[in-house]
Amino acid sequence: MILVEDGKRKASPKGAKKNSLMETIQLIILAIGFSIMLGSIMSPNGFRPAIAEIVNTIVHPIASNMPFYIVVLVIAGIVTTISTFIQKYTMDWELMQRVSAKSRAYSKEMKEAQLSGNKVKMKKLQEEQLTMMDDQAAMSKQQLKPMGFLMIISLPLFFWMLWYVTGHPELPLINLPLLGTHKLTDSVFILQYWILWSVICSMAISQVIRKVINVGVPT
Repeated sequence: MILVEDGKRKASPKGAKKNSLMETIQLIILAIGFSIMLGSIMSPNGFRPAIAEIVNTIVHPIASNMPFYIVVLVIAGIVTTISTFIQKYTMDWELMQRVSAKSRAYSKEMKEAQLSGNKVKMKKLQEEQLTMMDDQAAMSKQQLKPMGFLMIISLPLFFWMLWYVTGHPELPLINLPLLGTHKLTDSVFILQYWILWSVICSMAISQVIRKVINVGVPT
């Protein structure tokens, strides 16, 4: 319902109350997500295993019936699917697209002004940049929204995988293209292979899901 006063469209009190409730819920979820992250940082040897053992009661039946690298693939698929849907329905993609387009146009005009030595245009663009800060702050807030949801889901599952790998040194080898066959706990650069495998799975699944449900800012 929209109320019209003095020729301006105003949201109804009911709609405003609903938006306020949703924002409160999002803040609570964000606080819980950051609490999990802080707990893992401040007490990694106590907090993470405790969370992992809780998750294990749910995940163990799956892990006991398939290779661990398949378990990692399944978890990556679940987390990526959920996170993509969360991003789709909690973020204002029109705002993201508008701010992105403004930033590209600003960068292009500033570069042209610098190359031509047009100091008047450069000064004008610098003044315009100040007006863009509000939109950029709003975009940063939009990007922060899904983090609470994602941390509540992804961090406990990550703690479980870390806990499981540490407690099962007999896990089978994994064969990755170009990298060869390795133990899941071996390291490549700064990542263990099971983490690298999780990242590869997440990236691949994310590209498919984003394409299917049309999530993202068009370029």
